[in-house]
Amino acid sequence: MLPAYVGYVLLLVFGLFFTLITFIMQRRRKQAMTAEQFSTAGRSVGVGLASASIIAAWTWAATLMMSSSTGYQYGISGPYWYAAGACIQVLLFAIVAINLKKRAPNAHTFLEFIGQRFDKKNHRLIMGFALMTNILVTSMVVLGGAIALNSLTGMNIYVAAFLIPLTFTIYTMIGGLKASFIADYFNTVMIFAILAIFATVVYVKFGIDPIYEGLSNMPSSDSMLTMASVSGLFFGMINIIGNFGAVFVDQAYWQRAIASKDSAASKAYIYGGISWFAIPFAIATFLGVSAAGLGISVVSPDSVAPEMAAHLLGGVGSILFLAMLFMAVMSTGAAELTAITNIIVTDIYRKSINPKASSDRLLNVSRRVTLGFGLMMGVLSILLFKVGIGLGWVYMAMGIFVSGAVIPVTLGLLWKKATNEGTFYGASAGLIFGVTAWLTSAYLLYGEISISTLGELHSMFFGNITVFLVSGTISIGHALIANQEFDFESLQGKFRSFDDEENEEEIKEEGMLYEGKRASAK
Repeated sequence: MLPAYVGYVLLLVFGLFFTLITFIMQRRRKQAMTAEQFSTAGRSVGVGLASASIIAAWTWAATLMMSSSTGYQYGISGPYWYAAGACIQVLLFAIVAINLKKRAPNAHTFLEFIGQRFDKKNHRLIMGFALMTNILVTSMVVLGGAIALNSLTGMNIYVAAFLIPLTFTIYTMIGGLKASFIADYFNTVMIFAILAIFATVVYVKFGIDPIYEGLSNMPSSDSMLTMASVSGLFFGMINIIGNFGAVFVDQAYWQRAIASKDSAASKAYIYGGISWFAIPFAIATFLGVSAAGLGISVVSPDSVAPEMAAHLLGGVGSILFLAMLFMAVMSTGAAELTAITNIIVTDIYRKSINPKASSDRLLNVSRRVTLGFGLMMGVLSILLFKVGIGLGWVYMAMGIFVSGAVIPVTLGLLWKKATNEGTFYGASAGLIFGVTAWLTSAYLLYGEISISTLGELHSMFFGNITVFLVSGTISIGHALIANQEFDFESLQGKFRSFDDEENEEEIKEEGMLYEGKRASAK
């Protein structure tokens, strides 16, 4: 194990590096930061940078930690179910992205579109789902980073959980969404490079035969060496449903479409989704499945990736894994910070508190929200550890809390027959019935409702699948019965950039001043 001070040094180095890069990029741009730039990166990001950003934003700490855990527990089916189960959502989001660019070209959040497409109660309900998604995803980022730091360096896990959000909060406050894109580019390159090193070392040091023989000698060899793993299949279903919520209800993915050029939006999700598949599939195979085949004993499946990295290359392996993990933590953390900041500033502050706020005022509020949310996530992560909730539990429960909004939101963007009532009751009933099914199945199957029984695969599966079935049935069924049609053309001109509104206000004030002077001269 590395000494604890290595963990502190890594946090300091990564935080300073990205803050410095962001500061230099800001100086070179020679252009003042505005609220519009902070939240949309100028809507001018090309397909290459957008693709790299999508790969990095979708590479959570869980992508490295949980995927390896599935390989260790379910054998060769685990890497496939994790990678395929979380890849399809990004590819399908390409359809959503191009429609958002077409129907709401100047929107800052997908909730702005929801607010214009549906009524006020739907805007508030879907905003609740979106904020919950951001909080759950950020907590997973912090939990994964803290577990890895604690496993490899012995650093106090509570201190790590509080300091990790600070590393990406500071540079996000300076550079906004553009800083997130820059960090994403560096992180994607580094993650693939380190992944290649681990794959090469496993192949050269051990080869395939010892791993195959180890898996063959296990009591559960049939499920470890084939796709016939019932547990792997249950995990795959939970993974697919949960990650629909994590993509389609997460502002972090919508804002990448908003920030991209019109020609780049859909291509970026296709290229990014296909490229991303390689990351969890490879690391889960080389660190998770290999660890099971070689008989590596681990403290818990959640920590198999860092412990296998240390087994492969000793201290160097631990540092390389921590570097790769922090690349993932920085990217996802910054993406979630800018996402929740955009929601609070655009859909709460500007919509309900101060509709005539200037660009400077919005920028100031954005930075304060970014700092406040970063600090809050540190405290929340400590609380989760205190009550015994870990990374795997949050990952699999996520879909129950956020997937109720997936079908209603998607229908609202793509289908003119989607209704206010179908959307509202579909999303809310999906959540209520999903939680009920989750609690009931835990009690009926395991005799009690506790964090342990709620974390079982079967309880998670029944909760996740109920959310999807109920929300989809109600939202589609009501739309077909009501047979109403929404005119998407009526949305033209409803979405304005912050800068355009400020320029129009200045022109209007100058006009009034001119008219006043003319009247005085007469």
